[in-house]
Amino acid sequence: MRRGPTDSLLLRSRLSERLEARERAYSLRVLIGLAFALSLCLLLTRLPWYPKPRPIGWQLVEEDRRLALLATQLEARAREDAGVPITRFAPPEPEEKKEGRDTSELKALQLRRRLEPPARLLAREVIFENPEQPPQIIGGLGAYYIHIEYPEEAIRAGIEGRLVLRFVVETDGRPSNIRVIQPLHPLLDSAAVAALRRVRFIPGKQNGQPVRVRMQLPVRFRLLSSPVQANNDNGSGR
Repeated sequence: MRRGPTDSLLLRSRLSERLEARERAYSLRVLIGLAFALSLCLLLTRLPWYPKPRPIGWQLVEEDRRLALLATQLEARAREDAGVPITRFAPPEPEEKKEGRDTSELKALQLRRRLEPPARLLAREVIFENPEQPPQIIGGLGAYYIHIEYPEEAIRAGIEGRLVLRFVVETDGRPSNIRVIQPLHPLLDSAAVAALRRVRFIPGKQNGQPVRVRMQLPVRFRLLSSPVQANNDNGSGR
């Protein structure tokens, strides 16, 4: 059976399609191979590279006793062969030991300094009785009496008199450790202590440095009955 020109054209088109499909498949394989090769090269370049260690031969490590014994044997042989006395020199002291001594001495000195407090700290801890410059109330004694609030109950009961406070003026001028050593009445004692806590002092000094000072302060509570008596007792108290 003969084929017409249409069949031959159809056959040629099919053959050309097959060839094109093979070429495309080949090109795709080539591209895949190139991509794989490139990725492998990138992977190899990013891997850490460790140089091959150099071959190490044997190492001789001897103990000190064996070295000392060997040196003694060599000296004995040298004496027997030459008959000349050999003078042994003591090896120099290693620097590490010297540094160790210096370090231990430095640590001992630092520990001694820690145990011995500075003079300033001692001055802050010691409480003076009669320093070179005694403390003074800022504003004078009148500033202290201004802070005293005479209790109403004591006024109605007619309670008056004198009490004595003992306290410590700190280096910042603040009164502390306030005690009533000569009490008068609980109401008046509390009023005197509360007023003292409100005032501030010019701190006392010893050798030009502020120090803690123990002080006593007599406080008088008096009820004023007339203006004449108030003028006579001005500044003595309330």
